[in-house]
Amino acid sequence: MINSHMANFFWDNSEEKHKYHLAGWPLIAQNKEFGGLGVPDLRTLNMCLLASWIHRYHLQDNVLWSQIIKSKYRTENPNVLCCLERNASPFSKGVQGAAQAAALGYQWLVGDGRRVRFWEDHWFGNSSLAVQFWQLYVINNEQGATISQVWDGSELKLTFRRTVSQRLMLQWEELTQIASNISLNNEEDAPVWRFTSNGQYSVQSLYAVLSFRGVMPIHIPAVWQLNVPPRVHIFLWLLYNNKLLTRDNLQKKRNVEDKSCLFCCEEESINHLFFDCCVSKLIWGWISEVTEIQVGVDFESIGRWWISNNKNAVLNSTCAATLWSIWKLRNLLCFQEGKWQGGPEEVRFCARLQ
Repeated sequence: MINSHMANFFWDNSEEKHKYHLAGWPLIAQNKEFGGLGVPDLRTLNMCLLASWIHRYHLQDNVLWSQIIKSKYRTENPNVLCCLERNASPFSKGVQGAAQAAALGYQWLVGDGRRVRFWEDHWFGNSSLAVQFWQLYVINNEQGATISQVWDGSELKLTFRRTVSQRLMLQWEELTQIASNISLNNEEDAPVWRFTSNGQYSVQSLYAVLSFRGVMPIHIPAVWQLNVPPRVHIFLWLLYNNKLLTRDNLQKKRNVEDKSCLFCCEEESINHLFFDCCVSKLIWGWISEVTEIQVGVDFESIGRWWISNNKNAVLNSTCAATLWSIWKLRNLLCFQEGKWQGGPEEVRFCARLQ
């Protein structure tokens, strides 16, 4: 709910004046280096803050509140990342929900093996053994058992519900080889946070992982380094993500009778308006002639210079101003035709130009 209010505020949308949300909240809430706007997603941020209690729990093992948590919720059976939620308070349920997300970043250093689950916890390789040896895990009878319960220092005490094939026997041999490297000692098992260099949990590191969508864009993170006004930064970000209200995008939100470009008779889209239209090609031709650099062919021909902005600051500012001017000129023509979809500030701007 609070994210909806933040989105309405960001796009200046209210009951009195309806404004289109040009980009979804998950995209806006991504970090700038991942292609978003860096606006915090409060639901994800709250989960990361709740997960910090897991880190405090391990640091303050002997304080009163920690002892109460251990007694009430059996967090040592075997560890706090997998304790039960039955009869838990709303706060504790919230922490346990956050712990499931935080478990992605914790890797255990095996000591006495009493707190680390052999299959489910991550203590070897890049994931848990349940993931690495899934076909063995699903037929195993000791799911949820700790390392100390299944490994006595010389033998791996695991049983299975049925006989295994030759292929699974090869996996079993690999699993026993991994277990043979376990060296139990008198130290307690300790969780280490993998997403920071010092091994200590941080809210920022977990938030970056949870907000990451699996793609690292090349050009758009560099747009924030350009020497242009903030509104042009937002404009370039919307342009890169194909979120500007050109007529093909407006058609997705409501019926548009005339889809043609304001400068020519072709169908209007972002790529056509800024690069393929006859007016845009003429402008980019002038700039390419003056700068002796071929720009304006497509978005990549412009965005690739953003990465080295210190060397190409003048070119980048010129290209950004050109894109902004094409958009404003298009909006002016649209306003004159009575088909304007912008806000009151743009209306006043167009009125002054008339």
